[in-house]
Amino acid sequence: MSLLANIQSGKENKPPRLLVYGSEGIGKAQPLDAQVLTPEGFVAMGELKVGDRVIGVDGKPRNILAIFPQGKKEVFRVHFRDGSQTECCDEHLWFTQTRGERERHQPGAVRTLNTIRRTLRYGTHFNHAVPRVAPVEFAPGAELPVSPWLLGVYLGDGNMSGCPIITNPEEDIRRRITESVDEFDATSPTEKAIRIRKRLRGHEKCIFAKALQEFDLDKCISDTKFIPERYLLASVGDRLELLRGLCDSDGYVAKPGAVEISTASAQMAKDIIFLVRSLGGSITTRTRQGRYRTPEGMKEVKLSYRLYFSFTNGIVPVASEKHTARWSEPEWTIRHSIRKVEAAGKKKCQCLVIDALDGLYVTDDFIVTHNSTFGSGAPGAIFIPTEDGLGEIDCHRFPLCRSLSEVMACLNAMRREEHSYQTLVIDSLDWLERLIFDEVCREYGVRSIEKADGGYARGYVHALTHWRKILTELDGIRNERNMAIILLAHAKIEKFEDPESSAYDRYSPRLHKHATSLISEWVDAVLFATKRFRVQKENAGFNGERAIAAPIGADGGERYLRTIGSPACVAKNRYSLPGEIPLSWEAFIAALNAAPVKK
Repeated sequence: MSLLANIQSGKENKPPRLLVYGSEGIGKAQPLDAQVLTPEGFVAMGELKVGDRVIGVDGKPRNILAIFPQGKKEVFRVHFRDGSQTECCDEHLWFTQTRGERERHQPGAVRTLNTIRRTLRYGTHFNHAVPRVAPVEFAPGAELPVSPWLLGVYLGDGNMSGCPIITNPEEDIRRRITESVDEFDATSPTEKAIRIRKRLRGHEKCIFAKALQEFDLDKCISDTKFIPERYLLASVGDRLELLRGLCDSDGYVAKPGAVEISTASAQMAKDIIFLVRSLGGSITTRTRQGRYRTPEGMKEVKLSYRLYFSFTNGIVPVASEKHTARWSEPEWTIRHSIRKVEAAGKKKCQCLVIDALDGLYVTDDFIVTHNSTFGSGAPGAIFIPTEDGLGEIDCHRFPLCRSLSEVMACLNAMRREEHSYQTLVIDSLDWLERLIFDEVCREYGVRSIEKADGGYARGYVHALTHWRKILTELDGIRNERNMAIILLAHAKIEKFEDPESSAYDRYSPRLHKHATSLISEWVDAVLFATKRFRVQKENAGFNGERAIAAPIGADGGERYLRTIGSPACVAKNRYSLPGEIPLSWEAFIAALNAAPVKK
């Protein structure tokens, strides 16, 4: 058959191949008075500095790599179902799952607050829910002087009358109290009460009494009790034991998977809320005026704080025989849904860059705020992570790849095994390049890519062989499985030597120039993610001027994609896209569908 018979015409309808790279600090903006969770507790956003650590969605510490002041921006207050709230700008990103996505068993997507505000409800239901933080790993502190469980039992059922007294009729609880202290006085004043004091009477207080005195708990009564900070910031295991002590003594399993605790202390209520949320639980609080009947009528007493909480991460907050007999896994899922968004005025803001590509960190009231990548919004996305950053977000991903062979295994599985994914995202290329360099160094028995095969930049040439193998696999995935390919990378500023003019700086992907050229030729579009600014000049004194970058837009700078290259950045596209489009998958697809067909 003649080759002329195989000539094709018309536009080839294949999924896109995209390289998306961006400068740090895009779209992450909270006011300076927002509280950010660190391994030592909450710290104001404005007090953080580069090198500090913040808590990520996986509950583990992450390093702050950079901080970018954003100036004054329009800020909104975001309210959640459980009463928690935080503030951010309108373009701040959140990972949410909508009601429609829940019904279709889809994991969710990344959305701006602006989008969330416009789609807050789905009929009569609240539409958007965010993930909860995993149990938080605080920095190790001083050793706890007494058992966390015993302290919890005392805070629920104890008082101080010369020595600590805990009143509880349950035999297993009384038995565990005796096992928790080796200075127990077997003589109880009643069948329900236990005194904790030294066996040999004397003037010296027992260890437990000393601890209560150290924390200023020895004189506290029902409406002044609290949890010492050392216990609130203890290990996950110790905090769980503290919560179990509180629940065993003063809690009630109200329904499967849910516990209720009442306290007359406003501070104790706040501390229990902190404790439950730090373990990844959902908790709400109500207040009720305490009353009792007398011959003269009803008499009001102390205000009661009623706390209801549950866990969907497998944590069991009770340990006593009575409570565990009633406990079972929750029969429903209490989602961390957004209930209201309201304007909060203009405030000075800044954004953080942490050592996770998605920029996840925990803010006010243990709320997980999510700054993700362009790829998360693509349909049916599956990530191949080469950089530890996706954490516990509800998205589909392979385990973190720590070698080139693991990346190739993931690509092989996507090409040859059965699945229903529509988009493959590699996150990120600059970390993948490190794995390639490691492989070249291993092949030539050297420690530096500069020394591979005798040096003289031969290592970078050999790295291209591995890049071509990766692109071949990606081609197979795109052609055989009809999947879109999104490659994510960070940006760098490079000096570009222009033969027709003087050299200038421009943004480019954070890759070696040989890899940048090869990948840029292979993809259908190189898109640069940035923010819109205008440069203003102001008098700096002594006849001098200085340039100030001011964000354009009421929200402090619009996020967008540049699709056409310029002296400022590397970019291109084969789709006749407009020069600039909003930074979202939906906007890209809309622009792609509206683009004129090339002839």
